Amino acid sequence: MKRIISLFLIIERSLFVTQNVVSRLLVIGNGFDLKCDLKSKFEDYYNSKVDMVKTLGKMNAEFNDPSTNTEILQADVLYIAGFSRNFGNLNDNIKINFNDNNISFWDFYFYFHKEKLNNWADVEYFLNNLLTINSHKTHPELDLEKSLDMIVRFKYLRPRLSIEKSFVEEFDELKENFTADHETLVLLFVLLNNLKYDIEKHSERYLYDFLFDELNKFEKSFNDYLIALQDEKYKEKSQQLLKELSHNECYNLLSFNYTTPCTNDSSCNITQNIHGRLEDHPIIGIDSKSIGPNSPIFRFTKTYRIMTLASEKRDKLLPQNVKNIVFYGHSLAPADYSYFQSIFDYYSIYDESKEQEIKRAQFNSVSKLMSEYGTTFHNEKGENLMHKMLLEGRLILKNLE
Repeated sequence: MKRIISLFLIIERSLFVTQNVVSRLLVIGNGFDLKCDLKSKFEDYYNSKVDMVKTLGKMNAEFNDPSTNTEILQADVLYIAGFSRNFGNLNDNIKINFNDNNISFWDFYFYFHKEKLNNWADVEYFLNNLLTINSHKTHPELDLEKSLDMIVRFKYLRPRLSIEKSFVEEFDELKENFTADHETLVLLFVLLNNLKYDIEKHSERYLYDFLFDELNKFEKSFNDYLIALQDEKYKEKSQQLLKELSHNECYNLLSFNYTTPCTNDSSCNITQNIHGRLEDHPIIGIDSKSIGPNSPIFRFTKTYRIMTLASEKRDKLLPQNVKNIVFYGHSLAPADYSYFQSIFDYYSIYDESKEQEIKRAQFNSVSKLMSEYGTTFHNEKGENLMHKMLLEGRLILKNLE
């Protein structure tokens, strides 16, 4: 039987704490639920959607068939948008209406990349990858908005082909430069053919409204899946694990999960699900760093969505008396850097009078997180944060027995 090894990260602050005062902040991620035998992995969600996976698997097979080259995809995309075609027939083989089958754009997009999705941090990465593509130098060609703009321009020029030579020249130039990127064409095909995206209404706002609604649809589907999983065994195992992590100290719990672990003991003071609970509205989002409030994708950031979903004033989650900050089952992914930087700022972990012990499996994730936090200082001490903690013996990897 394979032994499950659980590792965790502790950042310790040197404070004198009296009994019954909150002295520990527990920060948990999906690894916590997995330790409690909850099937909350991305692949578990898909395994439960047999009919959907059968449909998406068939589509992927069509898209990746050697005979389905880029030219066929391009011809079909333009045909769906209202242009005539001389070849290409993928559209005739895949007429599934996603809206009738409760399949969202993001269900397809994530499934398209399923081989690279090992955890929910990867899901957030690919969400960010698509939404912020204009700032990606490595994949500048993957741009849905730009491609849709070109199709709209095609439709504007087409009626004037016999009138002005300049229109003919621009049309030919646009068609020549129309994206040859396979993935972009696949996503355009799904938008126009399977999700019935109205090209006549296309605009920047219409596109991001559409994608945002599709994200809500995906979140609702995943929410319903998780609700069916929580049972008495989960409650028992989650309570036991929290007892182990709390070391009998009074604690506050910050959860990045949508589930609600059992906290029926006097040690737990405040519980907060930062990304929403199953009883409310769970959210999947991207980090707000480098995304201004006027950006059309700002609404996809966790900052914006948490703010709009907040319905009441919450108790203070970060009391001054916290001695230990314990991270368990969290990937420390870039999508959550803003939260951790806020916590680190609040507790001044750079201060020499504070001692930290770092216990974590993925040392690279810790390194990236500390490096990112170091950039917030805007001086040389930020660049040296990681080295400082290593030299002082404050960065340690240990196993949770």
